[in-house]
Amino acid sequence: MLKSILAVAAVSLALTAAAVEAEASPVATPQQGYSVVPVAPSERSGRSRQIRCSVGQMRETNCTFTPLFGDGSFQLDGPDIAYRLIISDGEGYLFEVFSRDERVAVGGTYRRDNRDRACWVAVERTPAPSRICAR
Repeated sequence: MLKSILAVAAVSLALTAAAVEAEASPVATPQQGYSVVPVAPSERSGRSRQIRCSVGQMRETNCTFTPLFGDGSFQLDGPDIAYRLIISDGEGYLFEVFSRDERVAVGGTYRRDNRDRACWVAVERTPAPSRICAR
């Protein structure tokens, strides 16, 4: 009897832990074959969602958009895309994302495009993508 009670308790605990984990890190399911780099719950300011995006000269594609910090910053994940645009005083700074805790600045300053508010445009020429759009 004790063994069966312990077995039920263990299963219940495992299911509860899985539910808490899923709630702590909500992620939109990618529509295409790409992986979403996890975002720490403390950095996330809203739910991830599927959007259309383009980076540099790439064609528009399906991406996962995750709002960050509540200040307009965001992370984009998609096919060959894993970037964060961190916003400070109306300017954006681009980082390539390798893992939840590993990001590298790719250089340049970005400003919102006056004609297309879904896009951020590089202020100066650098090897970094010249334009980032999240629709």
